[in-house]
Amino acid sequence: MNLAIVGCGMVANEHLAALRRVREAKVVALCDQDKEAVMRMSRKWNVSDSYTDLGKMLNEQDLSIISVLTPPQAHVPVAIEAIKRNINVVIEKPLTMNTAEASRLLETMKNSTAKLTVDYILLFSKVMLQTSQLIRSGRIGDVLGARIDYLGTGNDPMTSTESHWSHKLLGGRLGEMLPHPIYVVQSLIGDELSVDTIVAEKRGKYPWMRYDELNVSLRGTKRGSASIHVSFNAPRDAINIDVYGTRKILRLDLINQTLMELGERSLSKVDSAKDLVRQSSNLFLSTIKNTMSFLRGGAMQYPLRNLYASFVDSVASGKDQLVTPHMAFETVRITEQLCNSIDNLKSPQ
Repeated sequence: MNLAIVGCGMVANEHLAALRRVREAKVVALCDQDKEAVMRMSRKWNVSDSYTDLGKMLNEQDLSIISVLTPPQAHVPVAIEAIKRNINVVIEKPLTMNTAEASRLLETMKNSTAKLTVDYILLFSKVMLQTSQLIRSGRIGDVLGARIDYLGTGNDPMTSTESHWSHKLLGGRLGEMLPHPIYVVQSLIGDELSVDTIVAEKRGKYPWMRYDELNVSLRGTKRGSASIHVSFNAPRDAINIDVYGTRKILRLDLINQTLMELGERSLSKVDSAKDLVRQSSNLFLSTIKNTMSFLRGGAMQYPLRNLYASFVDSVASGKDQLVTPHMAFETVRITEQLCNSIDNLKSPQ
């Protein structure tokens, strides 16, 4: 399938590297309003056709898919132009800036044969794909709940730079980060969520961040509940997840890509020792494999490759997508609700 990329910022390099490993897709064109940026990217990745005019590219190229990697404010107009032409669309997270835009986008899809998905990259990592399979197979039993710690450091460029665009979003830097843990929760307990509690705190040193700690409780309409802890004051980046089932507990480290299955265990010393050895050996082996993957530079490309391969297969075969437009809309809705609540909280003392 012929594919074009719209938006030639830094993230486009990761997408182009991943697409080189997707045999079913061929990048035939690049588009960006910045002529120098699109020409530079075109030369680097040996893409023959480059454009600064989206309409011209869509009219001249025989495209099956476009990948929208522009800033979030430009997602809707770019995606709508493609959808009107029945061109399938991949959009970088988030789908849109707010639910009004998301509704407009989904309304346009009603008169089109185009499919749409969103780059929820964490869901396409090895351990999250394994987790989804374990849940579907019933191996961990009924899902009762989940806990996510999504931690960043104060040295993060987006956090530490006062002029960064993320601080101008609804909810500020929290609004930029929140879609990630929210869509992970959706994948575990269902797309549609309701908000139970929100606790926000100010613990860091940056005055331009009103809040830099957040604890949220969510409830699924189909199964289970979940809690999310977001911090910008941690000593290192970390994304740790516990999934609680009636048969097993899953313990995930999305940074190091490790997954532990914790089943039933008696309180005897022998069983405890056996369990400790089993966990340690599994962790050691997975760490060795992941280290080799990181050294080969495949840590980012693997989930992106999975995303594109999955979407191409969905377009070709009509199979269900992992990330549907409805799921993406619900992510925007919950993010918007949380950020409105955060912005309306009484200022911290």
